[in-house]
Amino acid sequence: MRFQRLINTRDLEFYRVIQNGDVEDVFGYLLIFDKRGPAVLRDFTVFFKSHMKEEIFAKSVKENHVYAMFFHFTDLEEESEIPKFTKVVRFIEDLLEFKPRISYYIDNFLIDQKLEFEFPHEYQKIGQFAEQLVRISGRDIPVPKTTKQKYLYLSQ
Repeated sequence: MRFQRLINTRDLEFYRVIQNGDVEDVFGYLLIFDKRGPAVLRDFTVFFKSHMKEEIFAKSVKENHVYAMFFHFTDLEEESEIPKFTKVVRFIEDLLEFKPRISYYIDNFLIDQKLEFEFPHEYQKIGQFAEQLVRISGRDIPVPKTTKQKYLYLSQ
C-alpha cells in the first residue's frame, strides 16, 4: 500500500491510496484536515448517531480535533478489504500518535469516481476532486486551488 500525497498545506493533507504499486490500482483517497479547535459531538459520527449526551462527550474533549476521512470504492467490511483498510488506519495512527492533545475520528465514504488528471498539465483537477470529496463528506473544509506552479514546493 502506497500513500501518494497530492495536497499538503498547513491544515489539509490529501492522499491517493494505491495498491500493488500501480497508480491505476487505487484503493481510495484519504483527506486529513486539522480543525484547529476542539471537537464537537457531531465530529464523531457514531457517537452523534447514537444520541450520546453532550455532557458525557464533553468530559473527553481534547484541545484540537483532526478530521480523517477515507473515500473508497468497495465495502470495507468484506473480508478481503479489512486488511487493506487496516493499513489505512495504521497510516493515520502513525501520523497522529505523537500528538496527545488531539482527537480524531475516521469517517469513511463509499464513492464511485476516481481522480483523473493528466500529469504534469492538469493540477487544478486535484483540488477540484478533493472539493468534490469534501462535499460528499458534508464537512465545511476549505480546499486550496491547485496549480502547476504550487507544486514546485513541498507544500501547496
